[in-house]
Amino acid sequence: MTDWEHTFQQLLEGQVEEVKVPKEDFLFVRTMLIENGWLFEVVGEAKHGGITIYRKNSITPTS
Repeated sequence: MTDWEHTFQQLLEGQVEEVKVPKEDFLFVRTMLIENGWLFEVVGEAKHGGITIYRKNSITPTS
């Protein structure tokens, strides 16, 4: 498990409230979220300077 996977696992388990991802890691993190099926479990908010802040999605998607 990579550091980002571990960090997002902590977010999904409620151990941390948010994860800040710098712009140089954004594409890697997005790919990892897609591959692990976590993309809709988090919400990303783009900030000035290319930083994205991810928080756990309080609304689960319906089928």
